[in-house]
Amino acid sequence: MADNLVVMGTRIPRPTLQAPSATKAISPDRAYAAFLSRLQSAMRSGNRRAVTGLISFPLRVNAAGGVRTYRDSKSVERDFDRIFTPRVKQAIARQRADKLFVRDQGAMIGDGELWFDHSCPNAACSPLGPVRIRAINP
Repeated sequence: MADNLVVMGTRIPRPTLQAPSATKAISPDRAYAAFLSRLQSAMRSGNRRAVTGLISFPLRVNAAGGVRTYRDSKSVERDFDRIFTPRVKQAIARQRADKLFVRDQGAMIGDGELWFDHSCPNAACSPLGPVRIRAINP
């Protein structure tokens, strides 16, 4: 096998493939499933503070009236019912971990009602932070 891969005339060095280490973070699928379980539990019990604790700030909310950015938990708690509409709550309740749509921007609940992904604790985003809600489309 070649040590380089040629793509459209550009030489790209062959990646170094390593076996996953036991010390690395859990796989995105497991992290996302665990997050979804915590979110669903908090929503079922009506624990708004726990739900707010699962948000990465600033939070982007894309509603019919335009985009709103929430910078802290106090503002989310104030507008909680406007953000977590019955449609969003229903999508969260119905979502199965094995049916999450996952892409480079994270995982999607329902038909895009809510997006979540690992947070970034620093500019390099390394190591990855905990999974948190990033955007809501009520």
